[in-house]
Amino acid sequence: MAVQDLELDALIKAGIFRSKREALEEAIRLLFITRPQLRLEAALQLFKDGEVTLGRGAEMSGLTRWQFEGILADRGIKREVECDSADAIGSKAKSLIRKE
Repeated sequence: MAVQDLELDALIKAGIFRSKREALEEAIRLLFITRPQLRLEAALQLFKDGEVTLGRGAEMSGLTRWQFEGILADRGIKREVECDSADAIGSKAKSLIRKE
């Protein structure tokens, strides 16, 4: 067993943490405090993977949406914008015209 595992088990046994998960969450929280760039890197990767929206990625990284967009552009990370198909847009336009 690695020394870190023994130390972690000792902290749990001493009642400092209730579980390994709680200790890990605390360690990651402190890691992001001491190395804020890692929070940005995590947000960028989650955005690239489609796991978070542009707004959520900006929020996670502590940036404005426009700052986050700028970093995406600087790094060549493409944004995919979802929209209705041309047929769906045409259909909606026709229905709006008929309502007038």
